[in-house]
Amino acid sequence: MTTPTKVKWTCGDCGVAASRSNAEETPLPEGWEECADGTFCLGCRRQRVGEAALDAAPAAADRNDRVRLRRNAVIEFELLRSPEHTNGSIAKTCRSSIRVVAAARQRLDAGGG
Repeated sequence: MTTPTKVKWTCGDCGVAASRSNAEETPLPEGWEECADGTFCLGCRRQRVGEAALDAAPAAADRNDRVRLRRNAVIEFELLRSPEHTNGSIAKTCRSSIRVVAAARQRLDAGGG
C-alpha cells in the first residue's frame, strides 16, 4: 500500500491547509486523517470526537456531565492515538489534569474504554 501524497492538504472542517513551500507533494501531515468523511486536521479530529461523545450523552446529562464526557472522549482519543506520550503531555494537550489522564489510561488498559 502506498502512502497518498498531495501538493496541498486541506481540512474538510476548518479549511486549514498544509503544504510544502517548494510545492512538492507531501504525505498526509502527522495527526491528520483521511477517511470516508473527508480529510481532517488533528484539531478537528479532536473536535469531532468530543461532539460524538456529546451526541451519545444521555438526555438527562447536565452541563457538568457533558463537559466530563467530552473531556474523557478527547483524552481517550489522545491515549489511543499516542499511547507513548506521558500523562503530563496528554493532560497539557487536553487542558486537563494528570490524575484524570492517568484514570483514563487505566480504564483503557483494563479494557473499559
